[in-house]
Amino acid sequence: MRSLLFIAIFSISLLSGCAKSDNKDKEPLVQCDDVASRGYLNVLSINLLFKEIETREQRLKAVAEFAEKTPADVILLQEVVGGSLVHTENSAEDLQKELRARKRDYDLYTAFEIGLPGVIGVANAILSRCEIDFRTTRRLPHATELNFRGHDIKLPRNVMMTRINIPHSSKLNIYNTHLCAACTADQLDAQLDIMLPFISELEASFPSNNFTILGGDFNIDRFRTDPFVERPFYDRIVSAGFIDAYAQNRPLDNLFANPGQADMHCTVGVSTLDAGGSARRIDYIFMNTEKRLRESRVVFNTLVDPDQTSVSDHAGVFVSVTLP
Repeated sequence: MRSLLFIAIFSISLLSGCAKSDNKDKEPLVQCDDVASRGYLNVLSINLLFKEIETREQRLKAVAEFAEKTPADVILLQEVVGGSLVHTENSAEDLQKELRARKRDYDLYTAFEIGLPGVIGVANAILSRCEIDFRTTRRLPHATELNFRGHDIKLPRNVMMTRINIPHSSKLNIYNTHLCAACTADQLDAQLDIMLPFISELEASFPSNNFTILGGDFNIDRFRTDPFVERPFYDRIVSAGFIDAYAQNRPLDNLFANPGQADMHCTVGVSTLDAGGSARRIDYIFMNTEKRLRESRVVFNTLVDPDQTSVSDHAGVFVSVTLP
């Protein structure tokens, strides 16, 4: 099955990636009045590992259980998958249905990055208990991420944005992205060259005190230097006006992951689905305002915390933020 997935992805190089959104009238009207009454918003970001098909239903149930108990008000998803090859139309919709079975209704926006229509597609998605009243996506430059029989395969990426409506409180913008992995420094730089101005231009159309969150799988480790130094790319995001929410109450330079020794801060190399991988912190939730953080932690990191469940080859990042 994995070889079939690889061949399908290789075939994508012959086509442009397909980007689409789902805005279905049949979805029930979501309500999140409790968010306004308690005065804070809980956000989870998790890469779902699209290639692991056999365990997907079980893993989605674990994410839904976490979202129900915590509760998670907004869920940022990377590596959402759909198509006949992976036996689902949309794994984000599968998670939405699992949440609904637990009496938790979420609005959903999916933006496909790459795909062979009807066969396989990979996407980013945002699930929100609060109504999404505006949504948009920007395509990012292709980057070389695979090599097939000596051929470099360039894959497209995107950054997606939703504006959520919190009743009797405020509206805020939430961005979700999945930047290139195993690409060159120039290609990563090119993606930031599109993503950061896209965010800046959108934010310029809102009041200057607009609260904004940016999360996802950035594939950036501040401490990695091989094959290139990655810290400047992290610094570009911070220089654009964002604060690393997880690091806000922690000394940033103490969040060093020894690749051979996983710790509580790592988001890869800490899952049973990524055992033996290099321990790194590459998944983030940023926000544009200081002193709104209530709580931040890494979740689904079984190799560090045996009480956690592995749902992907990535751990999740969870933050709770005070509303404006």
